[in-house]
Amino acid sequence: MKKIDFTSMREQVASFYIYSISFLGLIAVIISLFLSEMPSHLILLLLLIMFMGITEYFPIRIWRGGITLSLTLIYTMNWQFGIHITVVSCVCVMLSIQLLRRLPMQRTVFNCAQLALSIVLAEWLSSECFSLFISGMNLSVLYEKFIILFLFSAFLCLFNSLFYDLLIILLPQPYPLEEWRKKNILVLWSLSFCLFYSSLIHILDYRYRGVMDEIMVLFFFFPLVAICIISSFVRQIRVEKERLYKLFSITTELSHGLSAGNLQQMKQSLKGFLGIQAYVLWAKDEENWTLLLKDGKVRHDISNYSDLYKEFEEISETVVVTDWKTGMAPGDEVFENTMRSLVYLPLKVNHELVGMFVAGKSRSASFITEDVQTLATFANQLGSLLKTRTLVSEQEKRTILEERNRIAREIHDGIAQALAGVIFQMESAQRKYADRPKDMQQVVDTSIKKLRKSLSEVRYSIYALKPYPTQRLGLKQAIINKVQSLKQEYGLAITYHERGRSRKLSFTKERVIFDTLQESLQNIIKHAKADKVDVLLSYQREHVLLKVKDNGIGFSLFESMIKAKHEPHYGILHMNEQAEQLGAALQIDSSAGKGTEITLLIPDSEMGEEYHDSNISSG
Repeated sequence: MKKIDFTSMREQVASFYIYSISFLGLIAVIISLFLSEMPSHLILLLLLIMFMGITEYFPIRIWRGGITLSLTLIYTMNWQFGIHITVVSCVCVMLSIQLLRRLPMQRTVFNCAQLALSIVLAEWLSSECFSLFISGMNLSVLYEKFIILFLFSAFLCLFNSLFYDLLIILLPQPYPLEEWRKKNILVLWSLSFCLFYSSLIHILDYRYRGVMDEIMVLFFFFPLVAICIISSFVRQIRVEKERLYKLFSITTELSHGLSAGNLQQMKQSLKGFLGIQAYVLWAKDEENWTLLLKDGKVRHDISNYSDLYKEFEEISETVVVTDWKTGMAPGDEVFENTMRSLVYLPLKVNHELVGMFVAGKSRSASFITEDVQTLATFANQLGSLLKTRTLVSEQEKRTILEERNRIAREIHDGIAQALAGVIFQMESAQRKYADRPKDMQQVVDTSIKKLRKSLSEVRYSIYALKPYPTQRLGLKQAIINKVQSLKQEYGLAITYHERGRSRKLSFTKERVIFDTLQESLQNIIKHAKADKVDVLLSYQREHVLLKVKDNGIGFSLFESMIKAKHEPHYGILHMNEQAEQLGAALQIDSSAGKGTEITLLIPDSEMGEEYHDSNISSG
């Protein structure tokens, strides 16, 4: 409770600070408006205003922030037209830019007031410092202008940063020291550029003693404006490219995480995505909502979401909350009070709501249009993944139910009928052959054979219900266990090698690989008379290769194929049928006295580095 009260208190203090700065800035603008006079060079002023608007609208991006080069234009405007026209002009430019970006009105007014106060204080302090410390030094006019330039620019940057830092400190949101350091480095970059560029104006003015006119302003500031526009477009293209790559990467990782049920992998994928500091993922199953995933600045003591269904159903499109407080949006009690911006993204597939993804940041109005568009694209992918996950789960349930029904039918039609028949025969024999032991023994022998057959069926059914070795152990461990058991049982020198970066394969592919290996090794033990076997499993870029090679007596492939037709479910034909079902290639190279080499090549694409097996060509 104390934490909530403290947060509310900080919000109240921050609100008072915002209103105070806005009020003082408004007074400064009104006074400047009344004291302003019509400039003699109106076109020159309009050019400076236009250039300032362009530099403000196209900031130069550095790291995750940006700097505007308008400080040079503000100084030039103040130098040529005075403080009052400068304040009014700069506030008009800032107001237009903020409205174009559709920022909240409170934030827009504060930014304009902050700029107006910074300009007024910078002009006043620079004039006072110059008159107190510099005016009596008898410096040249050029040096005096340099000093005024430095004082005005430094004070303007100082007060502008100070007003911003005080607001962020007062707000109940984190302001790390590293972020403050980077912000001030950007301010120093802007100040340094302003000092350099504005110094050129004074040098030209001192050298040529000319009056600044429209042509001079146009040619002098055109490179500045061009730098801003070009750098902004280049940065925007780079950001969009990185955004698309990140979106592709994260949706790929999420598809693996959701399909495998690995929520921890999903957390790692979403960490740092678009600067999101907290997120919650709800999944809808029929009429029930489940909290599937949450991370970041979220509460850990909330578990009741029974009332969310109706609230979420009312959200039909993306909703952005720019200045959030608890209770303003459905399900928002899961977030900590430090969050200020939320985005609600309904996850829909064919107009069916399958989930809800909510992301949050600690800054007000911090989700820009590009962020919302990227999140909307991400939500479409996430909705499809959730729907696929639901369909897969339903398919698994149906498969289990069908398997249960199949086992029940087999028990009823096979084992149960056989046992019932044996019992009936034994009871009949007991009544009929009570005085004839030989006939009784014959019935018992027949019944024992039937019981043994039923026992075999039971064992087969139990074996069929057990997880396949590749499911239970994984492909690599299943192969290693099989190789070790055959080495111990038959004393065969079997070596196993694995090349490339191993990756998860589908159950069907792993089963075909293991079945092919198992059948090949059994054939070697039964027929090859070999004492050395080499097994290779190679993960390549577009294929997975299994190679089994022995130094046995070899065989005639034609004769083996004819023989295999009499046993269509085992041996070579069985391996070939399995390979064909996967679109794989099974190659058998054997000749008398030269051993046998069996190669299975299964298509399986992988994005990334190509792993090449130099022995493929030799096979």
